[in-house]
Amino acid sequence: MAFKAIYQLKNKKLWWIDVLLYFAVCLLIVSILCYFIFSIKNFSQRENIKKLNTALESIGTDQQKNIEKEVFNYQKKVNEFMLLLKNRKFVSAVFNFMEQQTFLNVWFDKFSMNRKDAEVDLSGEAVDMAAFSGQIASLERNEYIKKVTVLNSKLGNSGVVQFNLSLLMDPKIFNFSLQGLLSDTVTPSSGEIFNNE
Repeated sequence: MAFKAIYQLKNKKLWWIDVLLYFAVCLLIVSILCYFIFSIKNFSQRENIKKLNTALESIGTDQQKNIEKEVFNYQKKVNEFMLLLKNRKFVSAVFNFMEQQTFLNVWFDKFSMNRKDAEVDLSGEAVDMAAFSGQIASLERNEYIKKVTVLNSKLGNSGVVQFNLSLLMDPKIFNFSLQGLLSDTVTPSSGEIFNNE
């Protein structure tokens, strides 16, 4: 009985199979025509470009052409330099930043920086505990410093506070020019402004 059903399907013509076949053949013909049309247009455009290049080469003297090549070489070098400059991290901005943020009665005698992690280790002295506290508070509030860690601090014989700090900087500090950094930072004059808090 199953063989009989298969035999009937074989002899029975389905109209949608013919439609699909004709559609596929038409699509193939259209694709081939489009290919030839675009190939001809592409060839025509290439020929036009060759003619225009030939016309351009005939314009100007040899000296002008040499100067033009030289200008293009300089332009390429300038673009490469600008790319390098854009991707460069300005480590010197950190020194200027620290100079602007340091109180008058606080000074640093050791400075080391890990540029990869944007971490700065400092050691120094402050005139007294109030100046040291004010310096720490000022650094903690700064937008370019993510974290301030006091590694150790001790009171010296003459009342001077000796300390070691670790600062985790925001990497965006390297992207600012020195002039932009100067205009964006606040310069505290001394630690005394924090004494009354």
